[in-house]
Amino acid sequence: MSAAQTAVLLVPNAITPTMIEAGTTIPVVDTAAGEVAWVSGTAYTGTENRINYGGSLWAAVAASTGVTPGTNPDKWRRTGPSNRMAPFDDKINTQSRAAGTLTYVLKPGFFTGLALYGLVGETLDVTLYESPGGPVVYQWQGDLFEQAMGLFEYLYMPLRLATKRMAGNLPLAPEAELHITITASGGGECAIGMIVCGFWASLLGDSDFPGGVEWGASATVKTYSYIKTEDDGTTAIIPRSSATNINCSVVIDAARANYAHDLLTQVAAKPVAIILSGLPRYEYLNTFGLISGSVEAAGWGYARLSISGKGFI
Repeated sequence: MSAAQTAVLLVPNAITPTMIEAGTTIPVVDTAAGEVAWVSGTAYTGTENRINYGGSLWAAVAASTGVTPGTNPDKWRRTGPSNRMAPFDDKINTQSRAAGTLTYVLKPGFFTGLALYGLVGETLDVTLYESPGGPVVYQWQGDLFEQAMGLFEYLYMPLRLATKRMAGNLPLAPEAELHITITASGGGECAIGMIVCGFWASLLGDSDFPGGVEWGASATVKTYSYIKTEDDGTTAIIPRSSATNINCSVVIDAARANYAHDLLTQVAAKPVAIILSGLPRYEYLNTFGLISGSVEAAGWGYARLSISGKGFI
């Protein structure tokens, strides 16, 4: 993925527990986070929470012995992913958390693109090895702060935290091993909400008529905060996360229309990262969520895609 590319999607690989390697600092059952492993012979009373089984957390709904979580909704209710598996669901706000440092070591198979969301900490180190213990083929190290927008912000305003990082054009390797480490001084909070490994797919292509995103593309911030009104009329703002929804039209070569339609069909039920422009000044046109769209034969030799993206939190 280069800065010049526009309208690209990161088609994700499914990350399974077997792809998480030794060196990952979040254990399978994170007792420090209050998780307790499910044991088949234990008599559960129906009051237990944060029972870890199969990469998910479960709350007991009723007393049971030997009832596997996930097989009987009258006994167990899933409450979310485990701390270790939190970055691999479809939600950014389900974060893996640790104090001081957090590391994931992954072998996700073939991939050329990476997107990280929901980052919390001070520094980030992303290192890709050609194979375990092999040569480094990609590395990015830096702090998790946005660049100041101007001299006044640099001198007098606190720098904004950077919560995402993306990479593209990563070299293909069948045994590639990816290391992701977040650190915070003084045992501060470290977190990561989403790790996406996959392939950046361009909706535009490389023809004599490459096309591009038309003027009028928009990004809408959707907040899930709400106002709660009590019986006596007093109100309070209940803070929740926000997401970015996008809408745009993309003009492409007519020869790419079938490919674009197939790509939109492929990701129709998958949350994906979408970048409408690689230029920093248009970063607001990027989001992570469900993408839908239509393809129109707009004129001789070209087609128009109308794309909507519903951002996830």
